[in-house]
Amino acid sequence: MHNRLDAYSINFKGLSPGKHPFEFSLDHDFFAEFPEGEIQEGTLTANVLLTKQNNLMEIDCQIAGTVQVECDRCLEHFDLPTQYSGTLYVKQGRPQANADSDVLFIDEHEHQLNLAQYLYESVSLSLPIKRHHGSNGTDPTLCDTDMLGRMLQEGQQDAPPSTEADPRWDKLQDLKQSFTF
Repeated sequence: MHNRLDAYSINFKGLSPGKHPFEFSLDHDFFAEFPEGEIQEGTLTANVLLTKQNNLMEIDCQIAGTVQVECDRCLEHFDLPTQYSGTLYVKQGRPQANADSDVLFIDEHEHQLNLAQYLYESVSLSLPIKRHHGSNGTDPTLCDTDMLGRMLQEGQQDAPPSTEADPRWDKLQDLKQSFTF
C-alpha cells in the first residue's frame, strides 16, 4: 500500500554533496493525513533547499500559503495567510543527550528522509495564537456580525444583574483602616 506521505520524502543517498532544491505542495490530501491536528484545509507551497555534506544535511525550509482556521470572534472559517522559515539539521548517527532541538538524528543505514511531520508542525507553529478576521492582513469586516451580536447578547444575559455595592466590603474596608502597619 502506498502512503500519501511518501511524496514528502527525499532520497538523499544518491545525492552528491552540495545544494539540492525541492518543492512540496501542502493541500487537503496532505492535511487529511493528520486527522488529530487542528488544520484540515490549506493551500501552501514548501520550498526546501537541502545542503548535503558527509554526515550532515542542512534543510532550509520556506513555507507560504493559506490555511483554513476558525475565527476566534465569530466562529466562521476563513483562509488565513501564513508563512514559515526555518532550518533543520539532520545528522547520521546516534542521538546525543545535549543535542539541539533543531537537530534530527537518523540511522546510518537510512537512505531517505520524510519531511511530512516536520512540514506539518512548521505550518502549525507559524499560526498566530489569536486567529480572527483582520489577522495577517485579512479583511476584518468579514467577521459575522450576526454571530457577534448573538454572543454579546448571550453574554449580557449570563451576567449577574448589576447591584448596589455589597455592604460586607464596606465592613472589610473599615476593618482594614483600623489596623496600622
